[in-house]
Amino acid sequence: MPFASLWWLPLAISFLPAPETTGFKIVVQSGVPTNLTHRTTYIQPDRMRTEYRNSFGGRHGTEPVYGPRLARIVRCDLGQSFELNLETSEYTSTPYPPKPFTEEEIKARGLESLAISTPKNPTMRIEVKTSDTGERKEIFGHTARHVITTTTQTRLAGSNAEPQETVTDGWYIDFDQRLSCDPKPTAGAHGYVSGYLSAGSGRQLEKPEFVMIGERETGFPLESTMTAQSPSNLPDRTIANFETRVIQFEEGPLDPTLFEIPPGFKLVDRIERNPPPSALGSQP
Repeated sequence: MPFASLWWLPLAISFLPAPETTGFKIVVQSGVPTNLTHRTTYIQPDRMRTEYRNSFGGRHGTEPVYGPRLARIVRCDLGQSFELNLETSEYTSTPYPPKPFTEEEIKARGLESLAISTPKNPTMRIEVKTSDTGERKEIFGHTARHVITTTTQTRLAGSNAEPQETVTDGWYIDFDQRLSCDPKPTAGAHGYVSGYLSAGSGRQLEKPEFVMIGERETGFPLESTMTAQSPSNLPDRTIANFETRVIQFEEGPLDPTLFEIPPGFKLVDRIERNPPPSALGSQP
């Protein structure tokens, strides 16, 4: 009898539920004051899940129009990224970290027309000034620092870009949300693209040059307000505000099934991410 009891013990242990692993749950509220959206992220060192909905802002006091509930799961152990439509029970799968398109994939997507050469000389100057105010306060048990970043975009010869100034007023903490398989940042990188298409009637690939003043803030923003406007030397000072605020920041056990494809979901080539055209009405 004792021998039989010992024989069944390891079998019973092997079928116990997998223990929950500690991670972080972060809920972020962002957008313009009339159209705020929420994004919930669950993160562990080698995996992440983000739940969100795309929306188009309402006009003349109407309510925002939301798309379907979506989720994105990144699994470093599988080398895959999954995007789920939680309302249609469909998902897509792509390699992670992302791989550059092959020539065949570029042709299949009709992207040859976007292959535009970068200008030889800089066509715009981007000055980034970072100022730590020295103010500190406790948020969610972490010491946050108050930093103001002013980014000024100035046109140079051959540019079609519009002059612009953006001021980001934020509170930051030291929290690294990169996954174990994310590419490591390049030494000396500014965190900005080296070229992009400017708005306008024709495509113009801009080549920026960067002027960095102060030590760039790389922390995790718990609160921030970004104000975009035309430079002070221009008469039209159009202002747009974009606010971001973390409303929940918790560390604790996470359910392992959060990072798995639910039973019954179907693998497809494409999922719907936006509201249906019928829901938009006359809105652009």
